[in-house]
Amino acid sequence: MKLVYKFLFLFTILCYLSVFVSPETFWIAGFASFLIPVLLALHLFLLVLHATRRKKTYAYSLIALLFGIPFFLQTLTFHTKKEKSNLTVLSYNTRVFNVYKHLNTNFISSKKMMEWAINDTSDIKCFQEYYNDPSSELFTTTLKIRDKGYYSFHKPLLVNQIGAEFGLAIFSKYKIIQKGVVNFKRGRNKFAIFVDVQFNADTLRIYNVHLESMSIDQNNITDAEKLQNSYIDLFHRLKRGMIIRSLQADELTEHMQHCPYKIIMCGDLNELPYSYTYFKFKNALSNAFENAGNGFDFSFNGKLPFLRIDNQFYGEGIEITDFETLKEVSYSDHFPIKAKYFVNE
Repeated sequence: MKLVYKFLFLFTILCYLSVFVSPETFWIAGFASFLIPVLLALHLFLLVLHATRRKKTYAYSLIALLFGIPFFLQTLTFHTKKEKSNLTVLSYNTRVFNVYKHLNTNFISSKKMMEWAINDTSDIKCFQEYYNDPSSELFTTTLKIRDKGYYSFHKPLLVNQIGAEFGLAIFSKYKIIQKGVVNFKRGRNKFAIFVDVQFNADTLRIYNVHLESMSIDQNNITDAEKLQNSYIDLFHRLKRGMIIRSLQADELTEHMQHCPYKIIMCGDLNELPYSYTYFKFKNALSNAFENAGNGFDFSFNGKLPFLRIDNQFYGEGIEITDFETLKEVSYSDHFPIKAKYFVNE
C-alpha cells in the first residue's frame, strides 16, 4: 500500500510540473494539468483520513499539498480592499451582445447588456466577442460608447454580409496615442490588440486578447450520454485548443517583452489557472485575482460554473487595489471582471 502512495505522490509532482511544459512540445502535459485540482482534493481527503487514523502515510499527502500551495492560491484567495486607486479596468466577454435570436427574445437581454456596457464608468473597457453594426440603431455599440467620452480601437475578426463587425475592442477615457495588433500564426482567433494611452505624464499599454476557443458544446460534457458519443471529438478539440493557446501565449508574451511601457492585459484565456498558458502570462505579469480577489471568483456563466477563464494581468509599476467578478451582470455566458489599480508615476 505504501508503494501506491509513493506512486500517487510522484504522479502529483509530475502533474504540477506539467504547467511548465508547452502542449505544443508534449501535448500529454496539457491533459496532466487538468488533473491538478482533482489531485489537490484527493490529497486533502487522504491527509485528513490518514492523520485521524494516525497512519504515517499522511506525510505523502501533506508534502504534496505543501508543493501545491501555489495552485490553491490561484483557486481561492481573500484580500481586503485598498482605498487608493487611480485607474479602473473592465474586461468583459459579451458574446456578441446576444445578437442571435436563440440567445434572447426580442433583444431584451441584448438591450440590457448594451445599456450596462455603455453606462459602465470604468476608465478602460476591454471587450471580447465584441459586436458592432453601424447600420443598426440598437447595435451601434462603438458610437454609443464613444459618445460617453471614450477613445476607441476596434479590430474586427469578421465582417458579415450586412457590415456588422465581430472582434475585439478597447475603450479608454485617456487619449489613445498608438494602436496595434499582435497577429497569431495559428488559430481562428487570429490576433490580440493593444493601445498605448496617455495616462497623466505616463504611458500605459493595454492588451486585449481572446485566445483560441475549443468550440465545445457544453451539453456534450454535462450530459453523460452525449459525452459517451462524442468523447473522441472532445479529445481532439481539447488537444487542438490547448496547443494553439500555448503558441498564442508564447507569441503575446514575446511581444510584451519589447514593450517600453507599463502593461495591463485583459482577456478571455479559455484556460484554467492550472495550465501552461496561464503560467506563461503569470511568469511575465502579476494576476489581478490572485493579488486582490476574494473567494473563487469563477467567471464562466454556463453549465460549467466552476471555471475562472477570464483574467486581468498587470506589470511592474502598477499596484492592484481591488478585484471583483460582477456576478449580478449575468447577460452573457461570462461575467464581467473589474479591477482597480494604482499606477505609480
